[in-house]
Amino acid sequence: MSEPVSRSIVLPEDAAARVRQSLSLPLDAPLRIAFIAGPGDVVGTFEHWIEGRHDPRTPVIAYSSMFYSVVDALRAEALVLEEAGRKPTRSRAGFTFQHTPRRRDRGGIGYRLDQRAFSADVLRHLAAFRPHVILAGIDAPPGLLARLPRTARLILTVHNTFWPMGRKPQGLKARLKIQLAARPLPRFASAVCTSQECADQLAALGGPDRTSLVEVPQMLADFLPAQPVAGADARRILFLGRIEEPKGIFDLLAAFEAVADSQPQLSLTFAGAGMAEAELRRRIAASRHVDRIRFLGQLSAREVHKHLDQSDLLVCPTRTTFPEGLALVVVEAAAHGVPTLLSSIIPAKALVPGACVEFPADDTAALTATLRGLVEDPQTYRALATRLMQRRDDFLDRSKSWGTLFYRAILAKAPG
Repeated sequence: MSEPVSRSIVLPEDAAARVRQSLSLPLDAPLRIAFIAGPGDVVGTFEHWIEGRHDPRTPVIAYSSMFYSVVDALRAEALVLEEAGRKPTRSRAGFTFQHTPRRRDRGGIGYRLDQRAFSADVLRHLAAFRPHVILAGIDAPPGLLARLPRTARLILTVHNTFWPMGRKPQGLKARLKIQLAARPLPRFASAVCTSQECADQLAALGGPDRTSLVEVPQMLADFLPAQPVAGADARRILFLGRIEEPKGIFDLLAAFEAVADSQPQLSLTFAGAGMAEAELRRRIAASRHVDRIRFLGQLSAREVHKHLDQSDLLVCPTRTTFPEGLALVVVEAAAHGVPTLLSSIIPAKALVPGACVEFPADDTAALTATLRGLVEDPQTYRALATRLMQRRDDFLDRSKSWGTLFYRAILAKAPG
């Protein structure tokens, strides 16, 4: 990969001075930034970053890689609190990793006890580090977010919605859960959101409004064709994502079988990993179109882009039981000139307006009818693909990257 990792962010030359001034620190003072990371392999990404490489496992530029680049550019010290328990094999001055285990597999009282133990562990490490800035994911326990030290500037990174887009829960239990999640949000100075829908929901719950920044996922030019060519028709169908029932995989399989009866050239490929892999394999084996359906399993980043290049249509049939924050695969497909058929709760459609086709979430009949319409109407399909050509530059514009916006979020003033 030819692009240096440092170029995934766009910062002014005096960025380090601006941040310290914003935090009322002397220009030569240490700057400490803590990151409460989620369950992902931030250590593995760090080891690629330290070698000057982008993480080859991610089809887009990794958020944690951009975090490290921002810390480096600001001449700061970083404490990364990670859940996976993997120790870096290499070190670099200014970066410290601490394992903060978090169980996520228990319910009831066990779940509450696990969240309290995790929160206490995080708070202990933060007290010792004394950060000036704390970056926390929205999936952190609300009790932890409410107890983060007020001496630090607090920033949220929001990758999932609080409820499915357009489907705010009305049940008492769900509303109480949302109210609990909303309580600590006014304490945060700013947020970097993965979609406008995430930002809108955050503002509705009392979180940062004017200082909620919406990033555009960034891809490496090495992964993309120099000039994508719009397909002639929709024949090669692709699902790319988690192999879970809430992601709509079985709805898609049923829709494909119905349309494939009259379309002998139609094919379907599933790629990804998840708890429903065994059931998906069983249903594919039992399908009357088994010879036209493939399940590839988990793909590397380069393989993801290879299969997008070999596909005509991405289908993203997420159900309302999954609060989709963006659906990044829609953006990845768009950069290849591949349109998407998506459910009505997918926020990513805002990034490619006029180049997606939507159907009502949870409605398999509507999914089937919409898929059939695209397959049988090449003119409509080609119009969608052509519109995508006008959007791909946004996904190569590093001024819109998560890392660039994280820097801008640090400059936001704390709430009054």
